[in-house]
Amino acid sequence: MDWNVVLDFLLKGLEISAPIGFAALGGVFSEKSGVSNIALEGIMVVTSFAIVWGSVMFGSIWLGLLFAIVFGVAMAAIHAVVTVTYKVDQIISGTALNILALGLGRFLSQNVFGQETQSAMNPFSFPSIRGMNSFALALIPVAIVSWFVLKKTVFGLRLRSVGENPESADTLGVNVTLMRYSGVLISGLMCGLAAAVLYPSRWVSGMTGGRGFIALAAVIFGRWNPIGAVLAAMLFGYADTARIMFESKIPIPSQFVQMFPYILAIVVLAGVVGKARGPAAAGKAYEKGED
Repeated sequence: MDWNVVLDFLLKGLEISAPIGFAALGGVFSEKSGVSNIALEGIMVVTSFAIVWGSVMFGSIWLGLLFAIVFGVAMAAIHAVVTVTYKVDQIISGTALNILALGLGRFLSQNVFGQETQSAMNPFSFPSIRGMNSFALALIPVAIVSWFVLKKTVFGLRLRSVGENPESADTLGVNVTLMRYSGVLISGLMCGLAAAVLYPSRWVSGMTGGRGFIALAAVIFGRWNPIGAVLAAMLFGYADTARIMFESKIPIPSQFVQMFPYILAIVVLAGVVGKARGPAAAGKAYEKGED
């Protein structure tokens, strides 16, 4: 066995899994608060542009990451205002944000870099380990911290309570609006972290490639548990890694091989969705004083 190939596979798989994993963690926080956020894909489009723009503008990948987080939280805030404050259907809001993000990314790229479909190259980057973006390693501690926050802290208890039964939580003095805003804004923050691994050296239109939607599948497959969601993201990420590394050795047309990670997502969801139970109030607007 060639251990160099194994090590490269493990590192590359973690790098490919990380953007999905971070976005999935954001989806868990949002869903646990009772707000479905299908705009993860669109938010990642904007944060992926923001990290390149911020890095070039400030001359630092870390400041670029901060810039991406700010943009991610701002995009998520739009979703929170529309769905939590104005009670708009959460699926419609998320769909609208995804469409907005596609145009916004192109608009910003045209005005900042003079190119509509791609940015200039970003010379600032995180250190690499055997060609892997080292920031991908942050997925593991972030997943552990997320689990601890949701399961072992007062904040996590309150967040979960408004996602399960906002009426009871409100009766006990929990600020439902604040908790739901918090969950959605954290999802924007996580999409900012996802951008740090996705492709921080250059923004290209369409570069997310459906990873935000696969992150939603990971949330369901992981049963709305941070560790489970990250492990599910790794399942999809490593499936894609195997496709990339061994595609030339598989005697099947490449187009079919490239479909494998997405087919896997569909198969997994088909087998899990009927049995999985998400937060009871997820996707439902809460009106204070309702019975």
